This record gives sequence, C-alpha cells and structure tokens, in this order.
Amino acid sequence: MAKFQRKTRQERETEIKEAALDVFVNKGYRNTTMEDIIAGTTLSKGGVYRYFSSPKEIMIAIMRDGNDVDNKFYREISEEIKSKEDICNLLADRSLDKILSTSPQKKLYLMFIYEILYDKKLEDIFLGFEKQTFIQLENLFGDKISFFKDKNQEMNRLFMSRLINALLFVHALFSDEQILESNKDYLHKIFFDFYNEYL
Repeated sequence: MAKFQRKTRQERETEIKEAALDVFVNKGYRNTTMEDIIAGTTLSKGGVYRYFSSPKEIMIAIMRDGNDVDNKFYREISEEIKSKEDICNLLADRSLDKILSTSPQKKLYLMFIYEILYDKKLEDIFLGFEKQTFIQLENLFGDKISFFKDKNQEMNRLFMSRLINALLFVHALFSDEQILESNKDYLHKIFFDFYNEYL
C-alpha cells in the first residue's frame, strides 16, 4: 500500500474505482476480492469500506459513471444537431464507437452484462441505465424526432440496444477483431439506415 495522501471524498472514490477497474480487467470480476482492490489504493481497508462494501457495488458505480459520460456527451453535442440526418449519423457513429472500443471500461461493461445471467438485480440496473439514456435522448432530440418518446417504437429501441450489445460481445470475445473493423462502413450504413427508417 502506498503512502497515505489527503484527498477529497470524490478523489478517494475515483481512486478506488480506478484500482477496481484495473483488477477487474486483469483478473475478471468473478475473481476479484475487496482485498485485491484495497491493495491497489492508498487507503486502508476501513477507508475503502467507508465508500464501497463489495466489488459488485464498485462495478455498478463504474457502470453508472460510464452511463453518465455517455449522457454528457449527448448533451454537449446536441447543439450541433440540426436535422434528422445529423441524428442518424450521431447515433450510428456512437454505436460503432461503442462496439469497436478497446477501452478497459468496455471489458468491464461486458462482465457486467454477463453477470446478469447470475444476478437478476443487475438486469434491473442495466435496464435503468438504458431507460435513462432513452430519456436523455428524448429530452435532447424529441422536438426533432419522436423515436425516443413514441411508445410504439419501444421494441425498435430495445432491438437496436440489444443488437449493439451483441456486436460488443462478438468484437470483444474473438481475436479476429478486424472482421468488424474492416466492415465498419457497412455497419455504419446498417445503423444509419435503421435510424433513418424509424426516427
């Protein structure tokens, strides 16, 4: 454990989440203990437990942060969006960015999704994040399109979300990542055409 440093509450939480992310990516969520996470911080055991009680709680906090980053991105770029075509391109680009990302957060996101098989409470959390994003997009672009607020479009929204997650898994699981990367223009067209059809 490194030498103690005086930090704010947010800095300590960030340090714990960063240490946890590193362990999750290298050992896997299921193999990670609180002791592993504590060892990667400058905090004492009691200090870490003051903020988080389990690896699961930390994983959820990291996922929430990721969802907040996505929603912040949409807020920041919304002023540049002037047309339906802009929205279709934005959503297609963002879908591809998520699928083709090689960030550690993507690996943890996939672990989080996988754990839904064993912990149905995580499914509720995932669905909450998904709904939050749909609401954000409705608030930002609802005056230009009805896709995110129209109840009749719910199955289409969920279909696209599930398709993106399926491709995330394929891209992460197999070593031949080039298959999707070399076809990203085609994938972009698929996403763009879908959004253009239903927005």
